[in-house]
Amino acid sequence: MARPLDSHHPDYPVVAPVVARILSAAGGQQGIEEHVPLLLRNAIDEVVDMPRTGRFFIEQTEKTEKTYLGTKVEILLRAWLGFPRGKTLDMSIDGTECDIKNTMHYNWSIPRENVGRLALLVKSNEKKAVCSIGVAVLHDAYLNPGRNQDQKRTMSAIGQTNIWWMLDGYPYPVNFWRVMTAAQRDELMNAGSATAKLTRLFEMIQRRPIARGQVADLARQHDYMKRLRANGGARDRLRPKGIALLSGFYDRLAISHLKLGPLTAEEFISVSPKDQAEEDYLRLKGYID
Repeated sequence: MARPLDSHHPDYPVVAPVVARILSAAGGQQGIEEHVPLLLRNAIDEVVDMPRTGRFFIEQTEKTEKTYLGTKVEILLRAWLGFPRGKTLDMSIDGTECDIKNTMHYNWSIPRENVGRLALLVKSNEKKAVCSIGVAVLHDAYLNPGRNQDQKRTMSAIGQTNIWWMLDGYPYPVNFWRVMTAAQRDELMNAGSATAKLTRLFEMIQRRPIARGQVADLARQHDYMKRLRANGGARDRLRPKGIALLSGFYDRLAISHLKLGPLTAEEFISVSPKDQAEEDYLRLKGYID
């Protein structure tokens, strides 16, 4: 999923050391793949704030909230990577400053003061549930000539070919509300107790990773993990129905065996066996009755 610049690219001497340092701070390519998707999922969900607002989608937020989402992604990335804020730009990587640009669309808004400077570019698509993160030098030649009313520009299609992508179109946890009909959303919200809601969720949405934060939002309880586990939780209610509820932390072998990944330690997934081999495996391991 990574797309590095060719070593002969004119920006390579500037971009390569920055990418190498980011990857080192992130724990390598695997760290990027595990943490960035969840970081974006959590940032979006916190801005939507479903438990307190009754909203389900980022499109339902106010313009100021969408602007704040970019600030939140910037703060979370900087804290996770352990880099300080720069004197001029958003982040200093061993003395090399770069800006952090986030978009929920195809492009970024580039102000005049960022032209010619390094940027960490982040992009997420809620409808497709994919994200991208890369580094580029925002040369004037990479930008479209047109400006909006704030005199900001966007990257041209050719300009975007000059981005060193650490992730490009990489899957991140789907907003499960988005794959439901309005009737299903109403049914889930009115399913009763926290355990009943989580049980119904994992009946409805199978073979799709669901982030821990979204589970917490739906349960609306501090001890939401108790509502998932055995001993009376959703897992016990799903097992007799032939549905296995798997944790990305505890059930990695089963997830790998069933080819359900990629799944991080902060995600859950449910699955009904699609054939006799899966049914035999899940029953043998005690995931279903």
